[in-house]
Amino acid sequence: MDKVSHAKSQIEAEDGKRKMKLLHLFSNWRWTGPAEPATNLVSALHRADWDVTFSFGKERRTVKNGILHNAEQRGIPIRPGLLLQKHSNLVYDYFDSRRLRSWLRNDHFNIVHAHLRNAHVITAMAIRPIEKKPLIVRTCYEGDGPFGLREAVLLRRYTDGLIVVSDRARRTVIDKTGFQADRIWPVHTPIDMDRFNPDRGLGDRREEFGIDPDAFVVGIIARIQWRRRYHIFLEAIDRARQKLRNIRAVIVGRGTNMKPIALDPIKKMKLNDIIMLPGYQTGDDFVRTIASMDVNIFLVPGTDGSCRAVREAMAMGVPIIASRRGMLPELVGNDERGLVIEDTPQNLANAIIALANDRKRRISFGQHARRFAMQHFPLDRQADIVGGIYRELMERVKQ
Repeated sequence: MDKVSHAKSQIEAEDGKRKMKLLHLFSNWRWTGPAEPATNLVSALHRADWDVTFSFGKERRTVKNGILHNAEQRGIPIRPGLLLQKHSNLVYDYFDSRRLRSWLRNDHFNIVHAHLRNAHVITAMAIRPIEKKPLIVRTCYEGDGPFGLREAVLLRRYTDGLIVVSDRARRTVIDKTGFQADRIWPVHTPIDMDRFNPDRGLGDRREEFGIDPDAFVVGIIARIQWRRRYHIFLEAIDRARQKLRNIRAVIVGRGTNMKPIALDPIKKMKLNDIIMLPGYQTGDDFVRTIASMDVNIFLVPGTDGSCRAVREAMAMGVPIIASRRGMLPELVGNDERGLVIEDTPQNLANAIIALANDRKRRISFGQHARRFAMQHFPLDRQADIVGGIYRELMERVKQ
């Protein structure tokens, strides 16, 4: 492309931003699961000079609204007035649809971008009587994409574009719902690459945790729930320590069932001196905790099917051992950025032992993970890709 053509395309892109009004809806108020990726996207679009407004769930009673706090810190234009609860409620959703319909008629948003299903449902209810309807874009954070009859109806009738977190999710949606392939885009969930940067020089927390500098440290970052298969992790550590005297493990997370899931088994297996439980971590303490790990283990995707904890570890140059669940194989790549295994205790123990005994391979995995993250995970890259999707959808309307 010559300089004149490039300059013209840049001007057209800027004009596209100025002509479009974007409304992002997130049906939750808790700072959990996909809340951070959604807020990051809106923030990146705002910094890229898009006319974007963010509306999200209203907290109950006096509980702190985690999304509000983080959105305000980022300087995102916020519009209150909707309840936007995570789970469907006929009364709340009816109220929201009427209020949203008024917004759409008065403020002429070109695109409503719905995050999570209930935001999508409310948007669908709101646009029914409107003659000049906005385009509807949906982001689904499930590793296999949206599924079920209700989702299929939303896609066929009330979706102009769908963003999913992986190629696997895209293929699944096409196969199971028949949604048009040219209206589905796999887009990597971004993370703050400036924050998760091993070159920041923050150091690690091994001394603070009482871990020797030459220990081999295995980490897991996940909410402590039954379904996250912590029993596999604990049994694998118990088996691996038979061959690795210097093994240590760090469990980063919290949960209401922490005692039966983690504390009691650790005591029963006599792993108290091997496994550290620093709890839920935030800020630079969290970054330094990741830096303490030689390898990161992830067995079951949570409510955010994009597996953000894996992405953050990859950005820090930490190799991954992952199960064959959700989008993990696609994200990790077997023998590329880590190992992908069938998650039995013995398989996991074998993978831990293999990487502990092969420093060169471990370092190579970490370097490839960091390189992959730098290429695919930056916030501004996602904003460029999603902005391009908006422009493409608007161009289709004109044709």
